[in-house]
Amino acid sequence: MARLTRCIRCGRIVGEGEPLLEGMCLDCFLEERRLADIPERLVFEYCRSCGSFRYGYRWLESLPLEEASRRYLELYLSERLRPAHPLVESLRVASIEPIHKPSWRTLYKVTVEARLKGVEEPVRQDYIVEVRAVPSLCPACKNDRGGDYNVLVQVRGRVTPELVEVLARVLDSDRVAPWVVDVIEGRNGFDILLRDRGAASRIVSEVSKHFVVSVKKSAETVGITSRGLERRRLTISLRVRRPR
Repeated sequence: MARLTRCIRCGRIVGEGEPLLEGMCLDCFLEERRLADIPERLVFEYCRSCGSFRYGYRWLESLPLEEASRRYLELYLSERLRPAHPLVESLRVASIEPIHKPSWRTLYKVTVEARLKGVEEPVRQDYIVEVRAVPSLCPACKNDRGGDYNVLVQVRGRVTPELVEVLARVLDSDRVAPWVVDVIEGRNGFDILLRDRGAASRIVSEVSKHFVVSVKKSAETVGITSRGLERRRLTISLRVRRPR
């Protein structure tokens, strides 16, 4: 008479010929164990001028943002997909689907197909990966524009987690992100370099909703345009006093 074996997780009797993996039935094993080493979040640079994107040390082809986001994920998985469990014999990406409309921050469902030791048929497991694009300028566009910016927003005051959260949210918004040239973090706060005054105003407005602030503005001449006119740069000093 065959000896009956129960899954240590769900208690189901595992029949003869069914796989038993680390004392668990196949369903429980797939719920408890990760088969693939896939990060929950990926970040890449996207040139908001020409649409090229950076992968490692290379700037690759120009694509619309939603296509660049998916392409970056595909490249990453093609080169770095690794087993996360010793029972995994082979892995492949079965599908990649966006969970919502792709943008600067996109969630993808990545379905991986794996072959396991002691299991005849391949199995599948889903992963949720956040792919975040950081607006930037590729070297070619920096050379064309001189890495230039029109507005400098200086955020000064005590850098708290609440302040960082507010800034991250507004800088990630669709109305601000495309205009960000760079964000420089220092000991006393942040310098945010922008190419649009409207985006700067939205940053000031959003921070002012959550904190008592004082605002000072100044402007300086930083060069001459191709038409021989003075080019002015606006500096907004935003000092954060305390939470509202």
